[in-house]
Amino acid sequence: MAEKKKVITKTVNRTGKNLIKKALVVKNKKAASNLETEKIKKLNEKKLAEKNKIAKGNEEVKEVVVKKDKAKEDKEYELTIGLKDLLGAGCHLGHKVSKTHPKARENIYMSKDGIEIFDLVKTMENLKKACTFIYNAKRNGKQIILVGTKRQSKEVVKRVALDAGVPYVIDRWLGGTITNWEQIRKNIKKLVDIKSNLEAGKYTESTKKEISEMKKEVIRLERIVGGLTSLDKLFEVVFVVDAGFEKTAIREAGLKGIKTVAMVDTDANPFKIDFPIPANDDSVKSVNLIVEEVGKAIKAAGVK
Repeated sequence: MAEKKKVITKTVNRTGKNLIKKALVVKNKKAASNLETEKIKKLNEKKLAEKNKIAKGNEEVKEVVVKKDKAKEDKEYELTIGLKDLLGAGCHLGHKVSKTHPKARENIYMSKDGIEIFDLVKTMENLKKACTFIYNAKRNGKQIILVGTKRQSKEVVKRVALDAGVPYVIDRWLGGTITNWEQIRKNIKKLVDIKSNLEAGKYTESTKKEISEMKKEVIRLERIVGGLTSLDKLFEVVFVVDAGFEKTAIREAGLKGIKTVAMVDTDANPFKIDFPIPANDDSVKSVNLIVEEVGKAIKAAGVK
């Protein structure tokens, strides 16, 4: 009987070990199965993410294509003036030879009696390029600003800007007009609010002194931002009468990547301007002729 008991005990032990081994095998298989499922799940998620990325990229490409389609195709602007008009207005007369900027020499035809003479053929070519650019910029809805704070240009710049329906600066270029646009926009809003409130009679309860101070503030703001009240965002193109005189405006535009069009005399660097117009920027007749042609290009675009 004792021997039988030993046999039975050994059998039970072996059976228990087998069961444990089977349980471990099953557990390992389940773990392996779970790992495989997890790997498949991660692969599916990765593929789905890639698919979404590709789809998003295609949508962006489509959006860019649509935007390009919406932009109007560039057209060439035909000038309304000729070489005789430029000659008659004195556009060919530059500064003294001693004041000539080295980089302006390529636009000079000759020197006569110590005065530089512009090559009017090049002036015509550059004027056409500049007006074509302005014409197409306006057709595509870009905002253009006219700047002329010199005595010779104030009257014509304001007249042409109002006629073409574009903003202008004729008193003084306020430093930071481009680089500190948010502050300029606050001044524009302040001017518009005070003027509208004065016209509506909302300051009836204010004292005479307070009303007088408000009117003085309106005069001050009109001087610095009065021509910019039609702007709701920063402009994309700036036209300047004298590139040398308005160097702050040119510098700020360059910092912000705003396109510049300017009249450039023999004493200024034409390479700092995107679309330079080599011409006399001191003669009233010359300035009037060029600015009026720019105004015609803006009006011809048919967008105000």
